[in-house]
Amino acid sequence: MTDIRRAGVTARGSYLAVAFAAIALVGLATSSSLGCNGRNHPGQTGDTAPNADSGAATESAPRYEIDLFAFGRQLGTIAPCGCTTEPLGGLQYAFGYIEAESSAGQRLILEPGSFLFPDPDGPEGPTDEAAWAQAVARAELLQGRFSALDGLVSGLGPTDYASSKSGAALAELPLPRVVANLGKDARPAGVERVRVVPLGHGLSAAVTQVIDPAVASAAAGKDWGKQFPAVTEPIAALVEIAPELAKAQLQVVMVNGPRELAETIAREVEGIDVVVVGAEFTNPDRGRVGSSAVQIGTTWVLEPGDRAQTISHLTISLDPSLPAGQLPDTWTLIPSTEQREAELARLEQKLSKFADDKTADARFVARLEAERDQLKAALASPAIPSDVPVALIPAQVKVTCHLPADATSKLALSNYDAAVAERNRERFAGVEPPPPAPGQAGYAGIEACADCHSEAVDMWKTTVHARAYETLVTANKQFDLSCVNCHVTGFRAPGGSEVVENQHLQSVQCEQCHGPGSLHVEDPSTDNIQLSAPVSVCLTCHTPEHSDTFDYEPYLRDVLGAGHGAEARAKLGDGPTGRELRAAALEKAGGGCKKM
Repeated sequence: MTDIRRAGVTARGSYLAVAFAAIALVGLATSSSLGCNGRNHPGQTGDTAPNADSGAATESAPRYEIDLFAFGRQLGTIAPCGCTTEPLGGLQYAFGYIEAESSAGQRLILEPGSFLFPDPDGPEGPTDEAAWAQAVARAELLQGRFSALDGLVSGLGPTDYASSKSGAALAELPLPRVVANLGKDARPAGVERVRVVPLGHGLSAAVTQVIDPAVASAAAGKDWGKQFPAVTEPIAALVEIAPELAKAQLQVVMVNGPRELAETIAREVEGIDVVVVGAEFTNPDRGRVGSSAVQIGTTWVLEPGDRAQTISHLTISLDPSLPAGQLPDTWTLIPSTEQREAELARLEQKLSKFADDKTADARFVARLEAERDQLKAALASPAIPSDVPVALIPAQVKVTCHLPADATSKLALSNYDAAVAERNRERFAGVEPPPPAPGQAGYAGIEACADCHSEAVDMWKTTVHARAYETLVTANKQFDLSCVNCHVTGFRAPGGSEVVENQHLQSVQCEQCHGPGSLHVEDPSTDNIQLSAPVSVCLTCHTPEHSDTFDYEPYLRDVLGAGHGAEARAKLGDGPTGRELRAAALEKAGGGCKKM
């Protein structure tokens, strides 16, 4: 444990206690080890008698817990693609975790803006009216579910203005929004400077947000962001509203902008307890998991992942004897159960390496063993010591299918899929892609290929490419514009397939890699068909966001063999296959998820 003064930092306890503090700032909480009651951290006060068994604790009144959940930019996302080995995100799991880990009236939920819609210039940006209709439906679902959460405070970000309605979307999809650094003339209706949220036990949190001027300027320079409001200097705006923030015991600032701005606020603005980073990530892995909580000066900086892939969770646990309305300055940092388990596994692995090493320093090994034993004792008796008035428990939580699911959100997602399927089936019925230009090839379909290449087609039937469309049908996403293009052949290419009209081109067939083959069917020749597929063809769909284990040569081993490129397969030689890479990643992630 480490004692943290909101006016400074002091340490207490052993070397292990300081190590615990480091653990709390490093590890991701593994979502599969929640207890029966959902809690993944100590929630009661207990005293262990000097001669008692290490697992025995004397229970007293339960501690009063306040839970802070921070989201990153949502970007109009309601659920992950589902094609990766560890799909992160999904409202049903994010909300399920919140409900399992907190109590109504004792929580604060933060989202820093860029919430409603995807970035029009990004890879998920809608490209036509139909895709925007889906994006608006997702925004409506997001607003409906988040606005039902007690303790929510929202920010404002550029992509909230990305739809054709621009700023009018804020009024149509209201949320309890705050921004500190907007001028009076630039402030949209309903957007406050500060919002105070009651947390029970006589405590409250004052929450605001600042938008980085560079972010606002960049948005205003785009066609879709011209109405995004101008902003003032963030630090000066926070200093101006300091008296409003000081009315609450807990002061929180959300940042729509880079981490550097969040850290500057932590260093330069007095009295702020928590800063939440809502940054645009250039590193996809950082965008998935964010970064664990760190303390800068007296302020905690939280960095959740984008799209609800990882939530930053901060629990403030109060001794029940504290008077109502009192939040002492000294907070004791305590690692979560998951962080302790991760550190225990690390120590066990380290000790196993020294087990047969006769040259190992005996004193060093003994110290590791003592740390391991203390960790085991802490896990066996996880109660917070009775002499700790305020305990702080940070966790960085991956949102996966191993978390409990919120039934209301699950139903909302299912209804969304059904509505999209019905609307797009009607909308695109009879819509065909453009015909090929005179003398150019169109798509013939797998049956035409089988007439001459039956062995190759038999080989294809053993691959996951052959089942690509079936996976969409199972999930009721076969008409979803976010999915269908990578699960059919020749999507919207001349003479190819469309959302509905794709019966002979369903799944990833030969022509997706070898190009349109109608001319080759009429006059079989190696001159009018593409014999091999370069990696660039694969990368149109096998992106990091949708195919996290993709590696060109291992994946080729899955699709080449008897009847289809046997010589090319032999040249690749032995080595891992795509199936093996995916299986290993699935095992590491704790197993796959059932499709909704």
